[in-house]
Amino acid sequence: MNEIQTTAKDAISVETEWKRVDKLLESKEDAAWAMAVLEAFKIFYQVLSEVSFGETTEDKIHNAGELFKDVRGVLAAERVCRHILEDIGHRVGKNDANKAAAALLQGILDMIGRDWQERGWWERWVTGLNYFWGTHPRILLGGLAGLLGVILVTWFLADTAIGQWVVNLVVGFAHFMIAQPVLLGALLIVMLISALLGLVFSGRRHRL
Repeated sequence: MNEIQTTAKDAISVETEWKRVDKLLESKEDAAWAMAVLEAFKIFYQVLSEVSFGETTEDKIHNAGELFKDVRGVLAAERVCRHILEDIGHRVGKNDANKAAAALLQGILDMIGRDWQERGWWERWVTGLNYFWGTHPRILLGGLAGLLGVILVTWFLADTAIGQWVVNLVVGFAHFMIAQPVLLGALLIVMLISALLGLVFSGRRHRL
């Protein structure tokens, strides 16, 4: 294996860890070949998690697809690893193990050589935020609609005669309630009783 050039703050030493994969591939037992694929994939996944995002491994591979020279080979190796983990008694031939490990190693080299560096909290936060909005468009739309509503309500209350009248009315009512501790206490008690009745009714409905 050629020397791998990485950043000064590498989270893992790929070259050192890959020696275990090579040793397992040299074995004559199929169990060792399967373990070699799992070890290779573990190293691959460590690097992948630094450069990509997604809910599943396949999502992360697709989202970093432009980094890989052979994304199909990487996906095929990921499927081999999944079969090993999920299918009881699944055996991997030496040729298939070598092919999967080679694809994963090439994928690691592709990621390290082009775009692998330790990311700061800001980059991780932005990446996660972009992924969240991309997978939850309704929440994004609701947030933007809510922001627009706040802006319009603020303008209405601040720059229109009716809005200013509403503000003065609300402020006057608040001053009146604060000046009347008995009324304020009664209002809080009514709210508490209403909340308790709502919880009791909800519990009974669930039991029916």
